[in-house]
Amino acid sequence: MVSLGQPRPTSPARPSSLVAREWRFADGELGPMRAVVMTPRGLPSGVRLPLLIALHGLGESLRGVAAGAWGWARDYELGASERALRASPLSREAFLGYVTEPRFRRLRADLAARPYAGLVVVAPYTPNVMDDPARADAFSRWLASTLLPRARAELPVLSGREHTGVDGVSLGGLLALEVGFSQPGEFGVVGALQPAVRGRVERVLARRRAGAPSQRIRLLTTSRDFLRPDVFALHRAMTSRRIAHDFVDVSGPHDYPFNRGAGGIEMLLFHDRALRGMPAE
Repeated sequence: MVSLGQPRPTSPARPSSLVAREWRFADGELGPMRAVVMTPRGLPSGVRLPLLIALHGLGESLRGVAAGAWGWARDYELGASERALRASPLSREAFLGYVTEPRFRRLRADLAARPYAGLVVVAPYTPNVMDDPARADAFSRWLASTLLPRARAELPVLSGREHTGVDGVSLGGLLALEVGFSQPGEFGVVGALQPAVRGRVERVLARRRAGAPSQRIRLLTTSRDFLRPDVFALHRAMTSRRIAHDFVDVSGPHDYPFNRGAGGIEMLLFHDRALRGMPAE
């Protein structure tokens, strides 16, 4: 088990199928902000893909804006997970040891029947807002007013909330839920990997608005996620309030190896389906 802020491990980077570049933004309510844009290598001209906003964890937040924004691209090696999804057949090695045999067979069969089509991923620096709801609201406003308009204007993405998702891991999972629920007109799909909802279930659910457009929602926890009881608590609270959502419980720790293997695969594959109006695996 690791703490939310444990330093990242170091190892040689695996091959990536994503091209990454950095966007910088003028100082605003949150101070200086950056985001890393990841697009599939060799994307044909004229092709447009769904857009996923991916939020990193606390470890990257503590490293600051310049390094932290690269969390999904470098520290979690999202491009290696994307490359594995494009391979045929899906390799067990892509999960870095964290997948059960039934889960692996299910995902492999789904990809054989419905090949992965791809996403454009934008990964902004994710500030530490776990004990600062007002700052979480400011981040949500920045996404809606600054990041999303630029992404939709400059990137080869499909327009419309039904093709726009938000997801994240740990701190990023908490913030993805808060952002997604606060901005239902922007995000048709909301996901969270091992979200840091400890003591914050009511805070998260308070972001949902009566009469808001429906959203596709997914929560994911793992067998050795130290936040597992808290994610289950959120799942139960959403179920009791009849908030439709998918709940996935898979193998793995709350740690970098999960982010770099199964976590990235699970996130990308879910949004590849959900942002095209398709059922999950």
